[in-house]
Amino acid sequence: MDIFAPAGIRLIPVVHEQGAGHMADGYARVSGRHGVVIGQNGPGISNCVTSIAAAYWAHSPVVIVTPEAGTTGIGLGGFQEAKQLPMFQEFTKYQGHVTHPQRMAEFTGRCFDRALAEMGPTQLNIPRDYFYGKINVEIPKPQRLDRGPGGAQSLNEAAELLAQAKFPVIISGGGVVMADAIEECKALAERLGAPVVNSYLHNDSFPASHPLWCGPLGYQGSKAAMKLISRADVVIALGSRLGPFGTLPQHGMDYWPKNAKIIQIDADHKMLGLVKKISVGICGDAKAAAIALTQRLAGRTLACDSSRDARATEIASEKAAWEKELDEWTHERDPYSLDMIEEQKNERTFNGGTYLHPRQVLRELEKAMPADVMVSTDIGNINSVANSYLRFEKPRSFFAAMSWGNCGYAFPTIIGAKSPRRIARPCRTPVTAPGA
Repeated sequence: MDIFAPAGIRLIPVVHEQGAGHMADGYARVSGRHGVVIGQNGPGISNCVTSIAAAYWAHSPVVIVTPEAGTTGIGLGGFQEAKQLPMFQEFTKYQGHVTHPQRMAEFTGRCFDRALAEMGPTQLNIPRDYFYGKINVEIPKPQRLDRGPGGAQSLNEAAELLAQAKFPVIISGGGVVMADAIEECKALAERLGAPVVNSYLHNDSFPASHPLWCGPLGYQGSKAAMKLISRADVVIALGSRLGPFGTLPQHGMDYWPKNAKIIQIDADHKMLGLVKKISVGICGDAKAAAIALTQRLAGRTLACDSSRDARATEIASEKAAWEKELDEWTHERDPYSLDMIEEQKNERTFNGGTYLHPRQVLRELEKAMPADVMVSTDIGNINSVANSYLRFEKPRSFFAAMSWGNCGYAFPTIIGAKSPRRIARPCRTPVTAPGA
């Protein structure tokens, strides 16, 4: 570690390796750059598995450097020896194992390139004796993919479906955030007059102040969003893998439109049609694809043009109804919760006033959050309920444990996103919601 500072590498010591991995995840998600984490071989590295899994499901370009037992001792059951590649094989996009000191730069460069190219964690596994000595190698230049909008044929097919759509709806997913495609998503939505719903736990993928914003789908999401997408005849899933947990019935509504044509746009072709049956799959960058579709629709008369005003009224009406319900929904209404509320009332003997119920707290927090806020949430019921309330104006503002859903995520992640050392985003306001 003594050579980090002379090499221009800033080392941040962390008490626990899982926390270090979450910090690297938060740093990567807010900055769009690599997050890097390193730990002691054996138990230090095994402690990172959970945080790397969370980064995997958040599509974060985290590089984990895993020192392992020296080459002369591998297989002898020495101090802190473990097979470290199998630990991470399910949660990494690429695993580089340095097989000779002369290949150190090669494997290092490949790990960093693959993390950004495939938007996920990579592992650089290095035998401990390869950390020492001198080599003469050429440092490879970073390779960055120039992602395109997708194939011309699939884009044309999607444009034709949209031209005939009477009630199009856009799902704005995490790919919109990662591609910095908010403005392009807005332009496409405005051309169509389409309501925009956030995919699950990507509440920062479309500005909440926009009149076409309708809130998030998925667990504890927006009733307005669910009611509107249920009426869609064409759905554009922009930068979304349409994860199964994020499209489950909610609030007593099986809202996924059974007969709608689905246009799915994702940079990973393996996600196209994986969860939901689709009509058109576009393997492309969310920003470039949104631009390409907007251009194809420019100057055309669309079937949805004639109902634009009526649709805008419907969007505003559903949003207003949901806001009214949230205002009135001050506490849970199931029999068990009502009994607990009465029990707590009887036990309150202090003179500090009355308690706020969790939903009241979330509503007030939502009102108090500044426009540049960053929020991280852990796993638990209160964090799930927060999905109904958290609204954002800027991308890279909401950090949740995504499909991995592990405890202990929120606090270290927000430290990485907004560090006291002011690393990634020094001018943002952090809020952390701990687990229930």
